Amino acid sequence: MQEKKKKIIDKAVRQLEKATDFRTTIHFYEQPDKPDAILRIGNDDYQIEFNVEVKIFFNRARLGLVINKLKALGGMPLLITEYINPKLMETIENNEVNFIDAAGNAFIKVPPLFIKVKGNKPDNDDNKIRVPKRAFQTAALQVIFTLLCNPGVERRTIRVIEENTGVATGTVYNTIQNLIEQGYLLDRNFKQYKLRNKRELLERWVTYYPEKLKPKYLIGRYEIKEDKINNLQLENYNALWGGEEAAKRMTNYLTPFIYTIYTDERRGEFILRNQLKINPKGNLILMKKFWNFENHDYPGMTHPILVYADLLATGDPRNIETAKIIYEKEIVRYIQED
Repeated sequence: MQEKKKKIIDKAVRQLEKATDFRTTIHFYEQPDKPDAILRIGNDDYQIEFNVEVKIFFNRARLGLVINKLKALGGMPLLITEYINPKLMETIENNEVNFIDAAGNAFIKVPPLFIKVKGNKPDNDDNKIRVPKRAFQTAALQVIFTLLCNPGVERRTIRVIEENTGVATGTVYNTIQNLIEQGYLLDRNFKQYKLRNKRELLERWVTYYPEKLKPKYLIGRYEIKEDKINNLQLENYNALWGGEEAAKRMTNYLTPFIYTIYTDERRGEFILRNQLKINPKGNLILMKKFWNFENHDYPGMTHPILVYADLLATGDPRNIETAKIIYEKEIVRYIQED
């Protein structure tokens, strides 16, 4: 386990003991198929054992990833991280996720144990997401999306990757070099690249997507009547369903509350023809496409990796559950190591 993770656990546990007077014992694991640690919390009357998952930083997009990871751990899961802000803490409670952080905040509801501590702030800026200056900025995220969605495309020329991504050749080249440095691309022989650690790369892409990439390509949020949803004629505008509607079509599991459409042609005409009214809290999100490759396996829909990311970014429990289904049904094959 990284030394940084151990320090976060130690500090969070000390803060918990200080706030509650409960006694704790901790056992660290090093195996990848095990929890990061086992934490026991209790007193003279009872003890409860938790399987610990540590995240050095945490945001709304990571919430869904963590919830699904915690479920996979089995037992009684516990998230430990550096800092959970009050707004995110409310979302975590709604998703019934037990957590403690290094700032001293906590939510644990496992009868007879109930702990809730809120309002503590970190004593430094460690809670800020540390994004490498180039590897996970907006244009680089577009390149990574293309690589993840098109297995083997990294073995093609930079020009081919550029054409599929829609960013400058220099950006593609720099992103490739950064991915090599971080261990996500292997330069095997004379620019014959091989994508690796795909699962981790996907998790990082999903984490940064709603903060770095999605805002740039947001056209707007609108209101549309439910009876018009099936008459939008997306194919006439080279538009695709994303988010909850695409998830419904992929899984037959979800009933959409919010509709997401990705388009790149005649957006103004589309808005006027369908009488879309701007509404910051409307039920239709209109996005601009940020990729140039075709999606033949999922006609009329965005790639499942993007559907997955859009679902997780909402923090909605029903979307997180659906994202897990899409991950297991559609995405696993894209991140298998060759």
